[in-house]
Parts: sequence; structure tokens; C-alpha cells
Amino acid sequence: MEIKIKHGKIDAEKCEVLALFVPTRNGKIVPAISTSHDNEIHRLHELRDFTGASEEIAWLYPTEGNAKRVLICGLGGAASIETESLQQAVGRIVQTTRKSGASSLCLAFDSLPSGELSVNRKTQLAVEALLLANYQFTKYKSNQDGKEKPLRSAMILVTDKADLVSAQDGARLGEIVAKWTCVARDLQNTPANDLTPRHFAEIAREKSRQVGLRCKVFDQKGIAQLKMGALLGVGQGSVNEPRFIILEHKPARRAGGAIVFVGKGITFDTGGISIKQSDNLDTMKYDMSGAATVLAAVGALAELGTPLHVVGLMPCAENMPGGRAQRPGDVVRACNGKTIEVADTDAEGRLILADALAYAHRYKPEAVIDLATLTGAVYVALGTTAAGLFGKNETLLNSIKKAASATGERVWELPLFKEYFDAMKSEVADIRNIPSKSTGGGSSTAAAFLATFAEGYPWAHLDIAAVAHPKEDKPITPKGGSGWGVRLLVQFCRDKLERGS
Repeated sequence: MEIKIKHGKIDAEKCEVLALFVPTRNGKIVPAISTSHDNEIHRLHELRDFTGASEEIAWLYPTEGNAKRVLICGLGGAASIETESLQQAVGRIVQTTRKSGASSLCLAFDSLPSGELSVNRKTQLAVEALLLANYQFTKYKSNQDGKEKPLRSAMILVTDKADLVSAQDGARLGEIVAKWTCVARDLQNTPANDLTPRHFAEIAREKSRQVGLRCKVFDQKGIAQLKMGALLGVGQGSVNEPRFIILEHKPARRAGGAIVFVGKGITFDTGGISIKQSDNLDTMKYDMSGAATVLAAVGALAELGTPLHVVGLMPCAENMPGGRAQRPGDVVRACNGKTIEVADTDAEGRLILADALAYAHRYKPEAVIDLATLTGAVYVALGTTAAGLFGKNETLLNSIKKAASATGERVWELPLFKEYFDAMKSEVADIRNIPSKSTGGGSSTAAAFLATFAEGYPWAHLDIAAVAHPKEDKPITPKGGSGWGVRLLVQFCRDKLERGS
């Protein structure tokens, strides 16, 4: 979708669809800006055909102005607009416009309540929402007849010329972040036969060249030289050999030490010898969502020219049963020398993350954040509305919560009590990959396992299993890969620069 930011008058703009935001106060329509369509909006409101409630949409077919059609979007009693409600409203506008068969859209930006969000920030959020709501994955569709087509263009109309430059700057940021979020979605949605660990590494190289990232890929021999026995063990049952991928954005002039993102990259997960049930097994292509997010977030930060040293670590493997597959009861050694009893081969994500988290020490990082579709237990705890957040460093956890609040990618902190660590003790090795007895708290015991490999630096874990691939369409997140976490990680880094620490 081509997006333009333009200064102009709402009633003078020729467009296929003009979208107006309509807030209310005490049950009455209170437009933030006057247009030639006010009388029609009030008339609909009087007839109760449009109340202005949040999520409400209605069409107008105007006799005045230059818009062929006007789409009004209710904001409810919002005195000011917030991140999530703004993006949800824009997403609904995109969805409704596409269903109408229109190919272009004009957003009357000043019809939004002013509130606390700056013009720059509002434009960023609107552009993100336009692109994310317009996303479709059609790579494997041979026939598009009858399928709802995405919008070709959108315009954000700014009526105050003094706001134009700020709006353009915000639009650039929103476009880059949304573009890379869609890169993550494409990776997630690609079937496992076309996205093996080797193919993932090839895509990482290609994307790195586009934005000037350093990219290093270790094949199976290289992984063995790194002594990453946990990653090798997971991948040994598949004909598709594992890869360990490092992306590095290291500008000449940079602020602070390294920020390391670690993403779980299981390109398909059968469970190995501890094989999964067949229900929803096709969704196990999404088990590389953490790695997709890390690749995209580092790519976005590089394209934005962020003056931070950012590293992305992506251990990638395919977890398959076979004659060479890892067995329950095997013991493997991670690259830091710690031994792991593999009590369950379906708890493989934490194994490959163990090696990556141990490897992260060499960067002497200021912070390490890992993202993984790690446990079904996080869905039981939080549903599909938030990712589970774990860690012991309050400063880091609070920074992640702040970024989550700013982006609408919600997180909720879950505990790491001593009992969860005790449950992971092994009689034959340094640690087990599942609890030695039924304790419940599966997300917390998994996080406790990871914590033992992340000692010596500030670390946080995000369990994204319930938010990585929604099962139904939402305003800015279609069914399938969500690209969850790209916006959060970019915002986390931008916040760090703003804090100066």
C-alpha cells in the first residue's frame, strides 16, 4: 500500500472514501473538527442509526464535498485517543473499506480528538494500523478471484500545515515498523517445507543485506564447534540440519552496551519422540515465531538507523522423530558446560534457547530479552490477550511493560518463585528440561529453566505462545502469524534512547 501525508482541506479533497472519526460526550456526537458532513452525521445519530459507540461504523453518501463516500467510525466517549483504540479504529476502517471494493482511502486525521498523543505519534500509529490491517498472505494462492483485495493507497490528510513535517516523520517510523512486522508475519505463515532452518538462514542473509546488518550463520559443523549440544540434540532427528543465526547492528556511533534479542526458531515441531497429538499439528509451523520477531525487530532498528548496538540470536532447528532422534532420558551439554536431562523431547524450545542464552554472555549485554512460543500453559493463564513476562530485574521488566503499554502488545508478569527452580532439579544432570513431578505452573517452570542459562546479565523472557498466531481476524491482526513483539522491541529500544540509559 502506498501511503501519502498531505496538507489540505477535508471538504476539498477528492477521494474514493473519506474516513472521519466521531467521538461522543454524554451520549451526544461531538466532532473534533467541522466538515460539510456534520448535518448528515447528526441526522443519523438522531435516528439512532449511528450512536458513535466504539467499534461502530456507518456509511454516508454525501451530496456535498468531493468524497464519493464517507465512512464514519465511532470512538465512544473518548476525550482523547489512546494507542490501542486509535489503531483498532483505523483497522476497522481498512477492513470496511476493503469490503466495499474501494481501492483507496483518505483519513481525515484532525477528526481525531487531540488528547495527549502528539501529531508525530498519532501519525505513526495510524500508518502502522493501515499497513497491518491491510496485510494478506497470498503467496500460495493461485487464484485471487472473489478474494477481498487489499487497498492500493491511503492518504492521511493534515489540515494544519504546521503539523505536516511532524506527521511525515511519524509516518516514516510507522511504515518501517509495520513493514518489518509484515516480514515476520510472512515468515510465520510460510509452510515448514519451504522454511527449513537453512531457508530461514538464507532469508536472514538476504534481509541483512537490504539494511546493512552483519549476518553470521553457523551450520551443523559450526554449531558443534560452538559446543551447542542442546541445539544439536533437538535437530539431530531431522534431515534438515539446524542453524544458529546471528544478526548484528553495530553503528560506529552508538549509545550504551549491547541489547540482545533471542528468538526461538523451531521451524516445525512434531514433539520428537515425545510426539504430539495430531490436533492442530499444522500450526506447529508457527513455532519459529520468536525468531521471526527477532529478525524483523533487528531489521527495523537497522533501517531506522537506531544508534544502539543490537544483536539478534536465532537458534533454528526442526524437531522430528527418526532413527537419529534425541530420546527421552538423554543428557546433552550446553555451550556453557551445563548438562541437561532431556526428560521430554517436546520441551525442545527451552533447549535451543539455553544454548543461545549462554552464548549471549560474550556480548557483555546491558539487557537480554528472549521471545518464544514456549508453553501451552501461558494460554491457560492469560488467554490470547497478553504474553507472559518473566524475569528478576525490575528495571528491565518495567521498561518492557512501558513499551508494551505504548504499543498495545500487552504483557503480564508471572512469577519465578524458588519452587519452580527446585522442580527442575535432576538426579543425573545439572538440570531437567521438565519438572521432576507435577507442579503446575508450566510457564514458570519453563522460565526457571531458561533463567539458569541467563545468569550474569539483566534478562527477561516473553512467552508468546498464545499471541503469536491468532485463530480469528482482528482489526490490525489477521488470522495466522501476528508478528507479535516487533513493535514492542522497537519501542523498547526507542525508549532506552530517550531515557539515555
